[in-house]
Parts: sequence; C-alpha cells; structure tokens
Amino acid sequence: MGHTITLVPGDHPDLAVGLKTLVHRAGIDVTWEEPAGDVIASIRRTGVALVGFQRGDRDQGKLPPAVALRRDLGIFAQERPIRDLSGIASRFTDVDILVVRETTEDVYTSLEHESIPGVFESLKVTTRAACERIARYAFETARTRGRKKVTIVHKSNIMKLSDGMFLRVGREVAADYPDITCDEFIVDALCMRIVLDPSRFDVLLCGNLFGDIVSDMCAGLVGGAEMAPALNVGTGVVVATAGQQSATPLTLAIPLLYLLRHLGDEDSAARLWGAVSATLDA
Repeated sequence: MGHTITLVPGDHPDLAVGLKTLVHRAGIDVTWEEPAGDVIASIRRTGVALVGFQRGDRDQGKLPPAVALRRDLGIFAQERPIRDLSGIASRFTDVDILVVRETTEDVYTSLEHESIPGVFESLKVTTRAACERIARYAFETARTRGRKKVTIVHKSNIMKLSDGMFLRVGREVAADYPDITCDEFIVDALCMRIVLDPSRFDVLLCGNLFGDIVSDMCAGLVGGAEMAPALNVGTGVVVATAGQQSATPLTLAIPLLYLLRHLGDEDSAARLWGAVSATLDA
C-alpha cells in the first residue's frame, strides 16, 4: 500500500533525514512531497501530511503555527492517542486512551476585546452543529476501532448553557450507538481520576480548551508530549503533528505510525511500531 505524504519537518529539518531512512529500511512505501512554498496547497493536494514541531512567534496577534494550520485546512477534530511505550519511563503501563477534541470553536475563536481600560473579555463560542459533529466523530471512531466507552468531558455545572449543550448533544448522539457505553465527567474531577487510574478510561470526548489541557495531561502519564502526537482531521485531509521536538527521529516516527494506522495501513504501522519498540528496548 503506497502513500504520498506532505512532509513539513518543522524546527529541525535534519530529523526528517533519519525518518526517511527508517521508513525506507522498514520497507514502507511512502513518496514524500516536501513543499518549498505553499504548504497548504500541498496538503490539500495529497490529503495527508506529517508536520514536525514548530515553536512559532509568541508576539501578540499571531496564531501559533498549529492553530493557523488547523484554521487554514478546516480541521474540525483532533485525536490524541495516549499509549505507553516499552523503554520509555512512565508512571503507568498498559495505558490506552484516545482523546477526541473539537478544534473549530470554544475560546480558540480568539474573540477578545478590552471592554473598558484594564478589563478584558474573552468569548467562548459553542454551536450545536459543532457539538454534534465532534460527538458523532468520537462515537464513530470508537465503533470503528473496537473501543467500548466514550466519556463526555464538560463543565456544565458552571457553564450551564454552553457546556450544558455540549453534554446534552453528546448524550443525544450516544443514543444512536447502543453498543458503546457513554458516561460523563466534570473536567476537574476527570483529571483527578485519570492520574489515579487511567485504565478506567477509553475515549474522551472534549471541547477545544478542555481537550487541549486533558490531552497534554494524559501525555504526561506516558512519558511526555513526544509520546502523544496529534492527528488533525478535516474534510478530505488528515495531518499528523508532533507533540514535541527532540534530537531523535522518534518525534516524527511516532506521529507517522499513528498516521499509517489512520490510513488503514496496519502492516506498515506494525513494522514501524516493531522498529521503534525494539530500538527503545535495546
């Protein structure tokens, strides 16, 4: 099974050389497209991309590169697979959680203003359409991958209208999937329970802000952000992004592994997983 993948190495382009060597020696059929100019056009053309970590500019008024990329491509869902790897020090073993995060609205719409001097207001946007779309995506993904439970993450005890709708719509969608157990947790209680016992959770359905926070917290259970890359999904595109950059090709190899699985190429993913695991064990 061959793939054409747009490759954007990020802040450390030298790591891509090691990755391409690894992929070639593992016998994985990948044609790399490395755009010198319009990255968005390349991703739209191939439909599949691997993007290395980019620190970006912290100046006010500029979006982080990952957020800008999601907006330009119409990304509406993000998956963060949380699994421990043999050879990587972590607090727990046999962790297997999938965080599903809505990525188009919430406080990430960047609707902020100064109402009077020294007083700033930031708007949280929640629409029924986006709530239903991400809920259905989470339940469909759970069913497709043989997962048994979806947990709706919310703060409806405080944000009764916005998160209240997120919870209500999630429950409505759950009724269409009687084969999948659905429960719900207030986000702060969820965080406490996860760090005590992550084995009780399967798929976590989150809004944009809580999904960002919860996914990084879960990454800490298995060794850090490097072990928990993101799969960003839009209509006709999927972009794997590294959670963190280090001095090894591992930060690109792990997101590529999950990208191959998302594309249905389990054979190539298994070979890459075997290579990574064997190296870490050694």
